[in-house]
Amino acid sequence: MLIFFVTKAFSQFKAPTSLVKKTHIFDRKVFVGITFNSSWSNFKDCKDSSFYRPSLGGGFRAEYYFKPYLGISIGASIQQRGMGIYTPDLDNSIGNPDSTGRLRYRMTTFDFPVQLIYRYPKDILPNTRLSIGLGADFNIIHNASRIWKSIDDGFHRPVILTQYYQKYDIPFRAGVGLDCAVGHGSLFRVQFYGEMSNKKLYTNPLTHIQSNQQILLGIDLSVLF
Repeated sequence: MLIFFVTKAFSQFKAPTSLVKKTHIFDRKVFVGITFNSSWSNFKDCKDSSFYRPSLGGGFRAEYYFKPYLGISIGASIQQRGMGIYTPDLDNSIGNPDSTGRLRYRMTTFDFPVQLIYRYPKDILPNTRLSIGLGADFNIIHNASRIWKSIDDGFHRPVILTQYYQKYDIPFRAGVGLDCAVGHGSLFRVQFYGEMSNKKLYTNPLTHIQSNQQILLGIDLSVLF
């Protein structure tokens, strides 16, 4: 009888199983973290005379999941964009810096991507799940410039072109990759992603012809807590 009452008394202090059980990271609803991307950018309507150039970006991201497999992601970041230009050799003389790929168009944008995130509900590798993102990236074009990188006759100053560019753009964004649970309540995401816009951002001040529909391809890395 004494043993029964002692056991009953101690059971009052035992934590319920539902309280001590930890939530699996893939079942969490809220994530915040940092993101970094290494990308290649171009303007798709200038493809005959242009080439892709490396472009870096980084910022912050927050996500909310309605279901373990479906959520929404919003972010804020700064991003490089632009292209390189092939210039023709007009006189074919030795030492003439005319025939090079040194002409660059550069933009810096403030980006606010909004995406719907789908995460496959089962592991495809231990603690690793497939993730897909679809959405749009709201861009504010902070500055735009043109520069000739010539080592033959010295480096040239950038020509500021911001006034000839549209202020805003909203390219479509898509990505696919892996979400990996890395311990201590952290999630590491790597995605191959792309952005594409049909908006012509640049207006030539002389001909008034519009061009420069941006495209961005690369690898996006995120650490979410």
